Order: sequence, then C-alpha cells, then structure tokens
Amino acid sequence: MQHIQTVQGLNLQSPTTQIKISNIQESKDLSTILNLIQGFHPIFIEDYKLEATTLTISSKLPGIWRDCAKTLRQLSHSEISLQEAQDYILDTVIKQKVKSMSTIPILHKAQELGYETTLTISDEGIIPGVSKGFGYTWNRYYTLGCGKGSEITCSISSTKDSTFGMKVQRDKWSTNKIIERMGLPLPKWEILSSKKDIDKIWDKYEKPLVIKPTGLTGGSGVVVGIDTKEKAYSAFDYALKQVEAKSRSAWQKKIMIQEQVDGPEDGSDYRLLVIGGKLQVCTKRIPAFVIGNGKSSIKELIDEANKDPRRNTSDPSHILKPIIFDEPLTTFLNKQDLTLESIPSKDKQIYVRGVASMSRGGITEDFTNKVSPEIKIIVESIASTMHVFTLGVDIMCKDVSKPLTKDNGAILEVNTMPESYLNFFPVIGDIQTEALTYYVQTLLKDNHTKRYVIIGQSTNDIPTLLRKMKHIDEQDNVGVYRDNKILINNCEFSDNIETWKAIEALKINAALDTIILQYRDLDEVREHGLGFDQIDTLFITKEIKSNKKEMKIFKKYKRKGYIKLIKTIQ
Repeated sequence: MQHIQTVQGLNLQSPTTQIKISNIQESKDLSTILNLIQGFHPIFIEDYKLEATTLTISSKLPGIWRDCAKTLRQLSHSEISLQEAQDYILDTVIKQKVKSMSTIPILHKAQELGYETTLTISDEGIIPGVSKGFGYTWNRYYTLGCGKGSEITCSISSTKDSTFGMKVQRDKWSTNKIIERMGLPLPKWEILSSKKDIDKIWDKYEKPLVIKPTGLTGGSGVVVGIDTKEKAYSAFDYALKQVEAKSRSAWQKKIMIQEQVDGPEDGSDYRLLVIGGKLQVCTKRIPAFVIGNGKSSIKELIDEANKDPRRNTSDPSHILKPIIFDEPLTTFLNKQDLTLESIPSKDKQIYVRGVASMSRGGITEDFTNKVSPEIKIIVESIASTMHVFTLGVDIMCKDVSKPLTKDNGAILEVNTMPESYLNFFPVIGDIQTEALTYYVQTLLKDNHTKRYVIIGQSTNDIPTLLRKMKHIDEQDNVGVYRDNKILINNCEFSDNIETWKAIEALKINAALDTIILQYRDLDEVREHGLGFDQIDTLFITKEIKSNKKEMKIFKKYKRKGYIKLIKTIQ
C-alpha cells in the first residue's frame, strides 16, 4: 500500500502544507508534469523537491496530491506514459476538484487573507454518481474559514445563497416573473408551447427577436436577430434540438421568445456581478471576432486566435474559451454574406458570433466605473430580493452609463453561479483584485473561530486551563484533537483517526467557537505539522521553549504574521 504523509498547515520545514510521497524515482517525465502544473497557478504547487526516494509537494490543496500520488509514482517508475499521467491528473483530479478560474482565485485569495480552505464533503477522491449521468461526479465544495462562521463555496456560489434564489435563477421563466413582479424593465417576452404559437403572436412583437430555451446555460440554443417567421421557425427547431439533446427536467424544456433590445454586435452585452448586496464589477462581453490581415481566411484566423494560451482549456487557469466551429457560427457568417473561406481585408474586424458568450469564444472589457446609478439600484435590488450573496445579472443596453429604458435596453437573465472569472479577469482593463478581496472578507465576516495549538505535556486539562486563562468563553463549543481522538465539548466522537483527517474534520465543523490541536512533543509536530495555516495562539511548555532551533522557526512565523501570539503554559 502506498505511503503518503500529510504535514498539515504551518510546519517545521515550511509555512505551507507538505504532501510527502514515498517510493518515487527521479524522472524527466515526473519533472515535466510537475513543472507544467506549477506553471498553471501557484495554488496547485508552491514548491516541490525530490530527496532520495521521497517527493515533497508544498500545496494548500493537499487533497489533489493525495489523489495523484499513485499516478506520480507509476510515472516515475515508467509504468505509465506522461500523457496518461497528464490525462488523469488534469482531466480527472484537477477537473473534478477545482476545474476553473471561477474557483481558483477565490481559494487563492482566501489563503492569502489567512483563511483555511478545506474540501468539504469528501476528504479523498471524487463524489461518485449514483449511475451514469446522474448524481455528482466531482468534489468541488470547499469550506472557507473554519468552525463557526465558515462558509461553503462551489465556484462563487456559497451557503449564503438562498435556496429560493438558486431555484429562481436556473429558469429564465421564473427569473422574468420575479423581475416583472418588482416592476423592473424587461423586454417583451412569452413562452412558446409549440412552433404554431409563432404565427399567433408574431404581429405583437417588434423585430428583431430572440428565441432560447429557458433552462439552458452558456448561450446553448440561443438564436438572435430573428426578423422573419422562417428564421423564427428555424430558431425554434434549433432550441428544441438543444433541449432534447439529453434527458432534462420539465422546467428546462420551455422555449421563450423575446424582443431583442440591441444586438451584442453593438457592444451592448454586460455581466454585472453583485456581491453581498453591492455591485462590485461590470464587464462588457464582446462576441468572438477576428481581425483580417488581407491574406488569411476566416477559418485560418480563428485557428490562429485559438492558439492564444489564454484559450487553452487544458490549463485550469484559462480565462478565455476557444472559438468552436459549429452551425450557429457558419449561419452568422452567412448573414454577413461570408463563409469560413472568406478572406477579410487588412484590419477588418469580423464578428463570428451573434451571442456575446464566453463559452462561445467571446472576450471581456471592464466597465465597472461607468454604470449608471439606476442600473446599480436595479441589480442590487434583484440580488437582495432573491436573498443571494452573489448574483451575476446580464443586461443588454446601448449605454450602461444611462438608465435602462425601452430604447436603451433591459435585463436578460440572472445567475447565482456565474463564471466570475470573466468579471475578475477582463481581457481589457484591470484585474478586479479588490472585488475578490471584498467577496472573501464579506462572505467570512462572521468567521472568528479561535485557532489554538498546544505543544508539550501538561498536567492540566487544556480546555479547562484556557477557560481559566480567559482564552475560551464558558459558553463556547470547543473541538479538540489529541492522541488520535476528536473531542467536542469533552465528548469523544472519533478514536484512532488519522491526524490530517481529524484536523480537517474539526475545520469544517461550523458549530465550533474554538478549535484546539494538541501535540505531545515536537516529533509529533514534525510528522503532522501544526495543522493550521494561521494560528491565533501557540501554547508551549517550558520544555518546548528550551528547543532553540524550533523556537527560532516559531518566532519567524510570528514575525510574518502566521502566528499571532506565543505563550508558555504549565
């Protein structure tokens, strides 16, 4: 059985959790894959080294590397190919535990701010589906912070988002209904029960129109610029085809028609990100386009654009998607009397999509400082009324600095799990670092659980002693790890549990006001780490204090702010 050692949190070798994997051989392929993943984003690997036959990886996402240990060992022994190892680590482990830049920056920012980040539901592996196509096949829920006031996130969605809001946003029908109920502007719309309805309602609508499924995402099944019945019939068939492409719930099968306010080709599609009831970012979404050079065909220009490393979907930190060749793309080109073989003149900008969707290869530009007060009030009102902590609101308008009116635009849809990377990392404009910080700090504003670590043998019961020292309030719920046991309010709940599992179990327990990790001696600390990324108070006995080498490390961590206080106890 493979041996993997997790040295959790601050430790005597590093301020970052270390995963030590034994029986590893030095290998060019091993270095190649580790360097590749380290190059994606520092959250995956801060550092790694191979000494003798032990690979040590420093990472605050230890769950990834525990799952990859067998694969790395096999690769180092040439039992599998580099491609096989890469496929498993990227397409299975990282995809199922992290996936994208909507998750990565939130975890990274939380870690920078000193909060713990812990896998919530499963400590190892993925969450298996009940059967193929049903149930979860990933494990991307993370607890940010620890103990009471911690919150669980999945991408930018969190436990602060109401069930009501999450149900409303998934269906454009219910979203439109609540927006109308609030008296806010919407383009004229209704549900099409069949293609025959198009004939019945056609004369009531101003053209052009949009037809789309109410329950699909990412621009799937959406057709814009409809100005004839024939185009409407075709759009209905296309939307129905997308709806019926797989088994879906009844609420996902509705198809709606809507007046188109202003086509995204006019640069009028915006995603506004509301966090904690306040508008934080506004981003213009620009449809995929190419710029001619007078020599290359549109197909060749798209192929060249797709070579941009930011469109490399094998990199989990990518912020752009490739431009895919499909029917809507060729149809949109045909509307412009173009084909994939057409050669645009030099510097001629050609839009290849009619929908400004990132999943369809679009780009983004920051417009945060240009939003009108009226639009700001609208999006904040919707988020507050839906009782969600985070909401992406999509609008189309000619000028985002002016109120929404029939002539200037309207709300399109909302999303409680928006792809927030497009707001945080615009292609044009500054990275929204302050919005990321605001998200984490506001989400965890009530997370004040005390993190205490004890090193050394004491004749006193530690929780009792800390209560006498006024470090723990009498009414506090206290979780303790010591001697391979978990105790909560002096009741024993787990015996002979692995140290890292016990520590993570206490971190995700949202009932705890105080978490105490107690180690017998420094040898135990060397083996398991101090457990936390940041410690409120490190309590040591006089015997531990006499160890100058280790005390030097603890004092260094205190100077760097990883440990707030160091106190001696009897």
